[in-house]
Amino acid sequence: PLRVFGVPKKMLVEFRILGVPCSVTTSTTLSIVRALQESISVPSRLILNGRAGCGKSFLLLQAAEYAAATEEWFVFYVPRAQRFVDGSTPYAYSLRTRTYLQLRAARETLRRLGTANEHILEHLYTTEPITLESGEILPEGTPLLDVVDAGQEEEGELNAHVCLEALMAEMGRQTVFPVLIAIDDFQALAGRSLYRDPHGRFIRPHHLGLPRLLLEYASGRKKLARGCVLGALSRTDTQFPVTPQLSESLNLPFDFAPSPRMAGIGKYAEADEEAEVVADGEKKTVRALRAIRVPDALSIREAAALFEPVDNEVRVQEETGADDLFLGKYAESQGNARAFVWGGLIATLQTSG
Repeated sequence: PLRVFGVPKKMLVEFRILGVPCSVTTSTTLSIVRALQESISVPSRLILNGRAGCGKSFLLLQAAEYAAATEEWFVFYVPRAQRFVDGSTPYAYSLRTRTYLQLRAARETLRRLGTANEHILEHLYTTEPITLESGEILPEGTPLLDVVDAGQEEEGELNAHVCLEALMAEMGRQTVFPVLIAIDDFQALAGRSLYRDPHGRFIRPHHLGLPRLLLEYASGRKKLARGCVLGALSRTDTQFPVTPQLSESLNLPFDFAPSPRMAGIGKYAEADEEAEVVADGEKKTVRALRAIRVPDALSIREAAALFEPVDNEVRVQEETGADDLFLGKYAESQGNARAFVWGGLIATLQTSG
């Protein structure tokens, strides 16, 4: 997943500075793995929530990497959900679906899914005919790899979204392989997009093809026979913050709801009946999700494992001082994973280098 789907931007910066992907297995990692194993029998929909920098994105990536490593899971990893709502891809209105389709993004997503899950798709076939936008019909029994290929043809970009929906429908229906849909920056799908309609009004995410597809699985409107929908909320995204509606629907603790930028909004805003109806719809969409609180701080043992590259570097240069340095950095960051990495790992390695 890391090489095919990519990683969140902040994580990519850390990896480039450190020179190698670096993470640590925590007690929460093991809890997430157990949740994935349980979802094979009883499908689940979970959202990771916690303070900024506590490691939600890393947990999501670890879950995707674990599922992929077993070679038994179909993995759909979305490291940057805001890219589906930030207005960065072409879109066009579809009378058939009554939504705005993001054909280029759908085509790229379909390609990534085919590449990451080829070893699984080669064993599966469609259970019903698929009618493409071009008018061509893929008969029942078509290999799912052929469905992916149909959405990749240069002249058939219009088919990309149809093929993506059909692929996910078949994966949700089959009972051989469990499915993991992992969505980082999930809150971007439950707010306001930067796309506009012909009248200049902002388009809600559930009126866009890709966000709607993800939200339908997150809400349970579209089912997974086996597997898990796992999301993570970002607390530092000022462009796509956690909305009060999302916070209320997930019953988030007061200190996490709403995001600072959203605090007070609505207190002075004029009533908007349409916005209220949309908000109620979004609440129903995410009410089926269960929020999981990620611990605020790493344990001493977890932080020590993460500090090992610095520990080795310091012990080469000095006979003593590594333990004092570690404890100082741990106390300075209050155990917060991101603060510990930037203030402990990266800052110390750059200084010693």
